[in-house]
Amino acid sequence: MDNKLKELLEELNAVVMYGSLDCPGRIAFPPILEGKAVIYIDTKLTETQQKTVLIHELGHLAKQRDEKELYDVTISMKMKMEYGANKFMIKYLFSNYIDVTGDDPHSVNYLEFMRQNDIPSRDENIVKEVILNY
Repeated sequence: MDNKLKELLEELNAVVMYGSLDCPGRIAFPPILEGKAVIYIDTKLTETQQKTVLIHELGHLAKQRDEKELYDVTISMKMKMEYGANKFMIKYLFSNYIDVTGDDPHSVNYLEFMRQNDIPSRDENIVKEVILNY
């Protein structure tokens, strides 16, 4: 895990645990940890997928920590929150991609960026939006 992610975990008062899950990842707030978030990541995922899921879950914490009760209220609220977490993840990954490659952000092959970061095609429009507004 890179230092930037470690700093983000600390800033958001979260820890990561890995194990066999029935979903890619999830967040819990065990009462014994007094407000600290635990992000669970499925060990059956590839390393790239685990990183992507971790950043997605951090997006939920960063953008929606105080709104977690609303997640299951309506399907539209759930979709809005998932969109926000996906956008957070893609912004993080794209910024890191530009830092590492030194490429001009507007000349990046977005499909190659998506492939390298295991971003599903359903998020193509978010990727295009992030690149356009970078």
